[in-house]
Amino acid sequence: MTRRHPWSLPALTLVAALALTGCTGSSAPDDAPSSATPSAKASSPDASADGSDGASPEASASTGAGSGDGTGDTDDSGSGTDDGAAGGGDVDPTTGALGAIALAAAEAGGAPFAVDAEDGGWVVDVAVDGGAVEVSVDAAGTEVQGTRDADLDADDRAALEDAAVGLPEAVQRVVSTTGGTLREADLESGRSAHWSVSVTVDGAEQEHRVDLATGDVTRDDG
Repeated sequence: MTRRHPWSLPALTLVAALALTGCTGSSAPDDAPSSATPSAKASSPDASADGSDGASPEASASTGAGSGDGTGDTDDSGSGTDDGAAGGGDVDPTTGALGAIALAAAEAGGAPFAVDAEDGGWVVDVAVDGGAVEVSVDAAGTEVQGTRDADLDADDRAALEDAAVGLPEAVQRVVSTTGGTLREADLESGRSAHWSVSVTVDGAEQEHRVDLATGDVTRDDG
């Protein structure tokens, strides 16, 4: 004979309701706290602070370095100018010699008949009444540094008095013809009187004759 459990329908309904209530109560606390929104809000200030602190100092440092480099370039250009102002006092030897000839002639009051480079300057011989004067002039041909008496023989005086071309013109003619730089020049008397002019051309010395009457220039090969 089969035994029946003494459970009634109302009792079974109550048990099912209690079980459902228990499941619902245990799951509710898990869903209640919500940490997603506070977490996102908390991270936002940190990111903002890091971004502002990192970018601004680096940009400032870059700007400062650029300004320093610009200042250095300005200083370098200034020194170039100094450099550009340093080497402008050189005088061409021929120009200095011609200046020395004119200055010596005025100083001694006579006719110049010789010029020679000596002791970093020029020595010019000038014919005067009763003799000659040797005048020392600086390299630029602008300052007399001293004078002393000198001799002039009769043949040289006669040739100088008859010359149509003077010493300055003879020097200019040879320098113009050769493109050289003057070394010395003087009057040569004798059977064929002439101006003897020595110049340097491309590092080599050349001797030239200048006719006292016509000013013609010829190479003197010796």
